[in-house]
Amino acid sequence: MQKIDWSILRRSVNGDLTEKEKQEVEAWRNESGENERYYQKMKNFFTQEKSKEVDVRKNLKKFEQRTYGKQRKVFIGLCKYVAVFICLVGTIVLWQKFDTVQPEVNSLALAPGKDQAVLYTGSGKAIVLESRLRTNIVISDSLFVQQDSNVLNYEGIEAKGKMVDEFHLMRVPRGGEFSMKLSDGTMVHLNAETDLRYPVRFSGEERRVVLSGEAFFDVAKSGTPFIVELNGFEVKVLGTRFNINAYEGESRFETTLERGSVEINVKGKMLLLEPGEQAVLTNTGELSKQKVDVSLYTAWKDGYFVFEDERLEDVMNTVARWYDVNLFYQNPGVKEIRINGNISRYKDFSVLLEKIEKLDIVHFDIKGNNITVIDK
Repeated sequence: MQKIDWSILRRSVNGDLTEKEKQEVEAWRNESGENERYYQKMKNFFTQEKSKEVDVRKNLKKFEQRTYGKQRKVFIGLCKYVAVFICLVGTIVLWQKFDTVQPEVNSLALAPGKDQAVLYTGSGKAIVLESRLRTNIVISDSLFVQQDSNVLNYEGIEAKGKMVDEFHLMRVPRGGEFSMKLSDGTMVHLNAETDLRYPVRFSGEERRVVLSGEAFFDVAKSGTPFIVELNGFEVKVLGTRFNINAYEGESRFETTLERGSVEINVKGKMLLLEPGEQAVLTNTGELSKQKVDVSLYTAWKDGYFVFEDERLEDVMNTVARWYDVNLFYQNPGVKEIRINGNISRYKDFSVLLEKIEKLDIVHFDIKGNNITVIDK
């Protein structure tokens, strides 16, 4: 059986293929009746899903109203390459839909993440930030920062003397998220396990911050460049909306552009992004860009996990940061299972695990905050 990349089949449904890819899909479909039947099933599935597709950002309120008082129906699909399931030939994709399932009595009742962070001042003072507060944070005798619910606001701040040049560090732990408005009016949404270092007030010829982790930036327009410094590269903009995923230890860093333009600089190598494009920097130093559905990479800030053809390991790493759990794998091969689906980030962890277990591919052994993924 000829092997074919699942993502090519997925894009063929939308008619988004190069001439070479079209020929590849046609050859694969003609190879066997089984391939053709699978293709038609997949085409019907995605056509139905597309007709029901909800824009996570624009229709969030409508979605919440429609599902208020009910448990949401969530689908999680799975695709597993034959390299994992049988051998290194061919591809198998399994799709299942599940109605809402009541968690089992012995399932893990871990609460989702919440608004929490720690602010470190230039003097080393640590200030714990919690949600639902509206107050002035006392930095020093001459400096106050306003907190309004889950947003720390530096806009319009009056800093005197040495305080102008002071840098602060916002640290969001595992199981947390927080937002802030920088002194120029730029909004930053920080995901779990993320650090952002920034000046109390921008001055000079650039607006520079340092990021580790994941954050969504809505940069205030200005003639002064806004630069996000990361481990090994920089992102430079004037005014735009974009997401950066750059966790230490991950195999790739991603910068996804929603609006405006972004310039990526990796050791002198430049890459310009347009809206709807994503830059990918691998841990081997390879830099590339691709067209993507931006909403898949920004849904987290609107309260959703959205996965499309994601490796199980990547999915579990993402949710582990949010629910603050430790992951272990009995069989490393299960990391290559592919997951598709969406679910609220504010559901208990048990709900997510129930959905994945119903696929009858893996089982989760739960001991406290330690989760072992077991191949069935």
